[in-house]
Amino acid sequence: MSKKIGFVGLGTMGYPMAVNLKKADFEVIGYDAFKGVYEKAEAEGITMVETLKEVAEQADEAIISMVRDYAQNVDIIFGEGGLLSAQPKDKTIIVMSTLDPNTMNKLCKKVEEESNLRLIDAAVSGGASGAQAGTLSIMTSGSEDIVKSFATIL
Repeated sequence: MSKKIGFVGLGTMGYPMAVNLKKADFEVIGYDAFKGVYEKAEAEGITMVETLKEVAEQADEAIISMVRDYAQNVDIIFGEGGLLSAQPKDKTIIVMSTLDPNTMNKLCKKVEEESNLRLIDAAVSGGASGAQAGTLSIMTSGSEDIVKSFATIL
């Protein structure tokens, strides 16, 4: 298991999740469209980068997506300057957005057909207080081997 994790989406839920990963001795490479979070995140020891490409280049094996919906996931992965602009290989995107199963399957199929990435679904429940306390419930689906390989992150 790698120690350098990419993290996209440091909002109400993502920020405390990234901080908790840092406290668990992971190196977190963070990106958010809202640059106002950068100073606060860097004060917690999170390495903030300016582009999604840098996240994909610097993450060892896992990139966590904690963005709002399907459209934002598609944008951060496939959009101009998105994660795929780094041409990453052998990495897994852990989608922690809460997407319905059909939408998640559509995203997974798109990722598998158009990239060298893998994707697992890891929807969270517990709200901002659970994210801060590190007590979120995480419901995973995807290849059992891949999901198990990221158990320490989850």
